[in-house]
Amino acid sequence: MDSVPGDEQEVNSLAFSYNPERISAIRIMIKKAHSDATSYHDIASRIFKEPGQGDSTIQAEIREVASTFYYRLRLERGPGSKPGATLEPLSETGESHFWPRPIRATGPETLKLWDELLSESVEPEIKGLLADLLFSARHPRPHVYARQAVESYVAAQSGNFSQLNKSVMLVRAWSILRPLRLKDLEPSVEKAMIGLAGSTLKADASAPGTVLPLLRCLLEGRLREKKEAKQADIPIEAIDYLFSALDRYKADHLSKQLAYMARDCLNDQELIERALRKAASNLLEAAEQATEGHAKTHWLQEAAKFARKFHLDDIQSECVRRLQAIDPSTFQWMTIRAASTTRASDVESYMRIFDQPDLFDALICFFETPAPTGSREENENTAKHIIENSLTHKIMGTATYGAHGLPQKSYGTDSEKLQYQIYGVESVALGIQGRILSAALDRMAGSHIIPQTGDLAAWLVERYGSDPGLCTSLAESLLLYWGHDYISCVQLAMPRVEAAVRSLLLLLDEPIYRVEEEKSLGQFPGLGAMLPLLDKNGFDPDWSSFIRALLLTPGRNLRNLGAHGFLQDVDRQTAALVIRALAVVALLAPEETSRKACDLQAIRESLSHPTGRNRIAFFDRLLLKVSSRLNAILAMRLGRP
Repeated sequence: MDSVPGDEQEVNSLAFSYNPERISAIRIMIKKAHSDATSYHDIASRIFKEPGQGDSTIQAEIREVASTFYYRLRLERGPGSKPGATLEPLSETGESHFWPRPIRATGPETLKLWDELLSESVEPEIKGLLADLLFSARHPRPHVYARQAVESYVAAQSGNFSQLNKSVMLVRAWSILRPLRLKDLEPSVEKAMIGLAGSTLKADASAPGTVLPLLRCLLEGRLREKKEAKQADIPIEAIDYLFSALDRYKADHLSKQLAYMARDCLNDQELIERALRKAASNLLEAAEQATEGHAKTHWLQEAAKFARKFHLDDIQSECVRRLQAIDPSTFQWMTIRAASTTRASDVESYMRIFDQPDLFDALICFFETPAPTGSREENENTAKHIIENSLTHKIMGTATYGAHGLPQKSYGTDSEKLQYQIYGVESVALGIQGRILSAALDRMAGSHIIPQTGDLAAWLVERYGSDPGLCTSLAESLLLYWGHDYISCVQLAMPRVEAAVRSLLLLLDEPIYRVEEEKSLGQFPGLGAMLPLLDKNGFDPDWSSFIRALLLTPGRNLRNLGAHGFLQDVDRQTAALVIRALAVVALLAPEETSRKACDLQAIRESLSHPTGRNRIAFFDRLLLKVSSRLNAILAMRLGRP
């Protein structure tokens, strides 16, 4: 990697002063450094190491000459970038340039040095850079320097610089002549580009970094007069080399880059589709060669996404068929376990709160337990700490696999990684609290007589003043759990969590119904869309995070697994957690309370403390219920809706 010399951090160095009598010595210094160098950086490094013999003036001269060759040619890269190369300082941070100075900020002393050295130089690499610097600095007669830079970069193709550096010099020459419309120089640049791309593709060790920048420029087409046809004239060799490169460079990012070149530059739709199909075939070929399940999945996913993007339906279908057929035994999964630091005596001390003389008292304790995932704020801080101290988390993305055994979602951005890591922290808490909650329910069943569904539901309505339908579902879920039918328990309780959230939002007068639009039916949104609205009304973030971690993605996603038939086996811990999720929202929903009679502020306070003292009391709910009925009767008598 190019780096800034450490000695350049000195800030009290003597400023350079141009001395024409030193030009010959400087030329000898440059020629010596250039003799077997393969890049401008090599030349700069060798000059910088020249001894200054303790003379501060000579040291300033060496520093200035070395800095001349520390300017770099940088290829334009990234999505949507135009082909070409720029000349810029080696090190740049924001608006401050450390080494060397911005070209436009070059002083007259240095410009004199560059101009004099250019007139005396014979090496094309040296002439090309000096002319380019003077052109970029807009020194007098910039067109003359531009022509010299282009001609010298082309002539440098026979020199000792590496193939990659020669490629960048040609791209820079192309970048100079295009805006200046130097059509007489275009054939020589094109010929050099075609020659270098062709020889590189034929070589045993073919470097894509040399070929692809050249191809992108060639496929842009030749300069044309303003009155000429809009379609650019592309050299036939460039099209041939494009497909040769697709045959040679099969890595996913290279195949895609070449395919995008074809899409952006070619005018023949058959050639474009041929290039797109070849790129997709490269990805399929890589999947075919992979033996490990994760690698095969990666290639097939990339191929399927690429094919879908460009409407290659037959290839997309083939990718999906192969993805579905991957042998699960080829996945090399690794399970990481850690010993719990929780002592059995600590758990037993906590469990004693459920040792109540009456089952209903034990259930009250159960319904007052905190959010199983713990504090959302603390979990987020823990997740940030993990990411900040893990190189793997910083540079790599994460992918999850669903119950179907296929890749489900990727997490690549910083925010996505954070959310997934938060779930990782919450998942640990869910595992621990699931065991505690299930043990609490088992303890109740072992110590008390289990009542009938109607009796339990009636007690819930009387104690909490909540919606009878939701209380009945909660009672039935508890009895299914105590009957060891965990899967039926979860299948009953999960949809009722969503129903309870919907009921609360209607109570809060939130406009949640999605009206019919074109082919979309009118319907209520799902749980994932409704929870943020409940959060907006003050729902405790700890409990909101718990419900997400249990029922939605990137959590356990039990809601969708159950809805699509993938929930085939449920353990007691999961059943206990789902019951806890239903209880926290079901017991918040008042019974038959109209929005006219309901105190919305009281409901919001209840949401902010789902298990605390701010829960709406039974007598308050009873008053709301009575008030609601009185208002309804009064409205009917007055003829109001």
